[in-house]
Amino acid sequence: MKNLHAKHDASEPQNQSEKAQHQSVAQAASDEELLSHQEPFSIEDFEVNGDSSSQPAWEPSGSWWKDMLYFVGPGWIVSIAYIDPGNYQADIHAGATTGYYLLFSVWWSSILSIYVQVLCVRLGYHSQQTLAQVQAKEYRSRGSNVQRYIAWFLAELSVIVTDLPEVIGIGIACNLFFGWPYWVGVLASLLTTMTFLMTIHVGMQILECIIVCFVGIMSIALFVELSFVNPDTGAIVKGWVYGFTDVTSDDLFAIAGILGSVVMPHNLYLHTGSVQARKVVRRPEVIEKAVWYCSVEPIVPIIVSFFVNMAVVSIAAERVYGSESADTVGLTDFCNYFLSLKGGCVLWGIALLAAGQSSAITTTYTGQFIMDGFLNLRLPIRARAIITRLVAITPCVMVSILFPNGLNLMINIVNAALGFLLPFALLPLIKYNCSPEIMGDYASKGIEKKLLYGFGICVWLINAFTLSVQGGGFFGEFVNQSMDWSTIKVGWVCLELLIQMSYTYWNYTCLFTPMGKSVDENGEEAAPLEGQPYLPQLT
Repeated sequence: MKNLHAKHDASEPQNQSEKAQHQSVAQAASDEELLSHQEPFSIEDFEVNGDSSSQPAWEPSGSWWKDMLYFVGPGWIVSIAYIDPGNYQADIHAGATTGYYLLFSVWWSSILSIYVQVLCVRLGYHSQQTLAQVQAKEYRSRGSNVQRYIAWFLAELSVIVTDLPEVIGIGIACNLFFGWPYWVGVLASLLTTMTFLMTIHVGMQILECIIVCFVGIMSIALFVELSFVNPDTGAIVKGWVYGFTDVTSDDLFAIAGILGSVVMPHNLYLHTGSVQARKVVRRPEVIEKAVWYCSVEPIVPIIVSFFVNMAVVSIAAERVYGSESADTVGLTDFCNYFLSLKGGCVLWGIALLAAGQSSAITTTYTGQFIMDGFLNLRLPIRARAIITRLVAITPCVMVSILFPNGLNLMINIVNAALGFLLPFALLPLIKYNCSPEIMGDYASKGIEKKLLYGFGICVWLINAFTLSVQGGGFFGEFVNQSMDWSTIKVGWVCLELLIQMSYTYWNYTCLFTPMGKSVDENGEEAAPLEGQPYLPQLT
């Protein structure tokens, strides 16, 4: 292949036979590229002049800082999911209803999310496929298009549900700045999508810098607010280190919301694809180095996001905890509790606006990875961004018009729903990382494999328990109000049992069903990996 590039750079062939041969080779390569679907979808595809094949593939330079800087970016994109309006709502609910002692759940959710992102990096680089692509290939190997379409629907649902709080956040910001009704501000969120579409031509690295700026704006605004509140430092440390000692069953809904808003399912699809925008030389020792750099890179953004979330929890704990409206306070009225602070609501509005704008980038890219991976279908990015935002806007407009005071409750339900959807992406990710058929010699083994499966089962069971227990925010609120069977609604019981059985069956098959024979997109059996990682040559 290097000789072919050399011919492109050399002088024109001297005779007609050489020229014909040259054109023949180029045409064959072009046809093969058009017909092949083996290459993973890359964020570089969004660049107008972004022919990533013309850029040299990375290999270690000998300079740690230079190599590290090459991989900086995807972690900041992923970190947006940890500090979006949905997270703020979960933080407000936790701080307002429990004070500081749920800070430990924010911390450990952040730590777990770091390891989950490491799993995404491993899968993305060693298989050179996105999570959606690997899932689709597994379902094809079973001959089950129904499962593939269901998995695609659940993944798309997680993207749309993720976008709901972002849309509401922009609507609230417009209300704070201009006094607009919430539904008008929600409709105005389409403008943020248009703004994003105007920036896609500048290249991925510029967009990553824009996202870093948004994170900086949110962080500064919330840290300034925290300094005005003057929180109880001792209570913060106690809640961070051993707040779990005060947890009761009534806190499950808040914990599930925190887990769902921090370890978000759409991020698993996003990160397995975004890391592949950094092309590396396909040699095992180079890939191992790339995996190490990409595994370290998200640590700083996620730690920054933890302190941002801690600031919101602390503000809510200091200003709202113990008040009569602690159970209902949320994004819409949070700044009313620090109106005495100069510019408090302005800072809060800026944080919400920055979070909502940056989410337009991440949800659009995630949707592209999901649609391409499961369906082998690529929409124009403009259409994808507008469709995602329109689907999210519709229920938000309806709620903001009919039940304007219900927006906070809507986001709480969304966060818990994301926790419920998490196993649908997390369990396949764990299974593939432990699968020699997918990862070859890099598959997780021994104690790590056991811990991964244990972690996945715990997340699965926690969400199943939250679905039924009183205080979980779902069916437990309807069927477990008392031990008097005459008051229990039979319809809700039947629906709960149906959902629980379906949830259990799907998650069990995701985690424990053996991998089938590897097949290509046409359903034909592919060559086995024979214990080696999937390392296709660069073309």
